[in-house]
This record gives sequence, C-alpha cells and structure tokens, in this order.
Amino acid sequence: MDRIPAPTEPLPGRSCGGCTLFCKFMGVPEIDRPRRAWCPHCERGRGCGIYSDRPSGCRGFLCGWSTNPRFGPEWKPDRSKIVITVGRNGNGLDFQCDPGFPEAWRKEPYYGQIKRLAAIAIRHGGLISVNSGRNLIIAAPEREFAYAWPRPGKPATEALQTVGRIS
Repeated sequence: MDRIPAPTEPLPGRSCGGCTLFCKFMGVPEIDRPRRAWCPHCERGRGCGIYSDRPSGCRGFLCGWSTNPRFGPEWKPDRSKIVITVGRNGNGLDFQCDPGFPEAWRKEPYYGQIKRLAAIAIRHGGLISVNSGRNLIIAAPEREFAYAWPRPGKPATEALQTVGRIS
C-alpha cells in the first residue's frame, strides 16, 4: 500500500504561536535534550528563543494538530495538553500527554475521538497509542491496554511489560 507523504507545512491559519509543549517533552538529539525536559532555548508561552537557528529536529517537527484538519482548535497542544504525532510505522497516531497532565486524553472531546480513531486504525491495520505519565496505553474501541515504561536504571527488556487491561 502506498503511504501518503508526511506534511511539510502546517495547514493555513495554524502555527505554533505561543504553544511550547513540544519544547517541554519531545527529545532533540542534536542539542542533547532528553524527553521530558524543558529545552533551555524555550521561552515558555512565547516560543523558541533561537527560532531562526533551531536544530533540524525542531525545524522538521509538525504536530498532528497543525497538519490534520480532523483536529479542531480544541486539539492545539497548549489547550489540550496533548501532542499528536504519526505512529512509528506511519500507520496510526500517538497521543503524547503533557507529563503534568497525564490524564488529559481521558477528557472530552479527546477521549471519544481517540476511541473513534482507534476503530478506524484497527480496520486499516494501524494502532492508536497514548503516552500518559509513565504508561504507554494502546487504545482500542472497546478497551485499553497499558504498558509500563522501565524504571530508571532497569533493563530495556522491562520497557513493555504488560500492566493489564484497564477498561
């Protein structure tokens, strides 16, 4: 099956503006910034302090809200506390919750839409995942499955041990 190329520009009228959620928890290897750590160049609520010289990892990032008309203004990350990214294999979506708001995805209208998207993804062999606190949750239309991230200092083999069905 042919994949649709990833967007390289935001939709008309959509921009990061003062949204800095990407700067809070998405890692950027070029500047040795790990996930879940504020970027030292972020001016919270304003944007990037080195915008014109930002690394390619930042320059090339477009969240799902900025590129997908399916997601309305309520999904803008600084409002929803959720950053939407394309799944690792290109067939699904990942919903990255702000670590300070790990249950943001369970609020409406987000939860209902995530469940509807899960039904669509399954029909096409895709997957909807939610990063919520220290859990990775696989969302299915009728239930959810949670996996725990490894504890600091523990082997990577612990990364996806099943915590159990949670709904």
